Amino acid sequence: MSEVIGVMLMISVTLIIVALVAVYATGAAGEDDQPVRADLIASEVVHDTETGEYMVVFEHMAGDPLALDQVQVSLGVRDDATQHVVIRNGPDNSGRTEYFESFSGDDDQVHLGDRFVLYADEGDTDGISWGEGGGKFTVESGHYLTYRFIDRRTGAPISSGEIMIPYFR
Repeated sequence: MSEVIGVMLMISVTLIIVALVAVYATGAAGEDDQPVRADLIASEVVHDTETGEYMVVFEHMAGDPLALDQVQVSLGVRDDATQHVVIRNGPDNSGRTEYFESFSGDDDQVHLGDRFVLYADEGDTDGISWGEGGGKFTVESGHYLTYRFIDRRTGAPISSGEIMIPYFR
């Protein structure tokens, strides 16, 4: 009888060891970064006449909080799929370092219900643009700006949509 119990114990220990090795080998026990899941909606395009800045205002409608320094946005024109640009906080050719800014007191974190802006490099009555020179990306007034937010840590898409660029006066 004790031989049977001994064999059963050895089989049980072997199965536990095999299961542990399988879990670690497949990465199931890893601490991988999960992509941010959020619903970000462009609510308006604004020209601040006091500062002269043109900006797209976004609202965090649902999902996880996100750090603005950990996202980038791919912008395009709905009528022309060949035009696009990727924008993120940090230095670029135009000298701007902060494209995203939160309306709340915490400039880097955006929580559910918060609003934040994406600043354009230029704007006028014809539309808004990012970049300069040959790399300039412009969306004309009356056309739709498409956007896709991407988590820079994982490369996963967060949210996407479009908004019409108004005719500015």
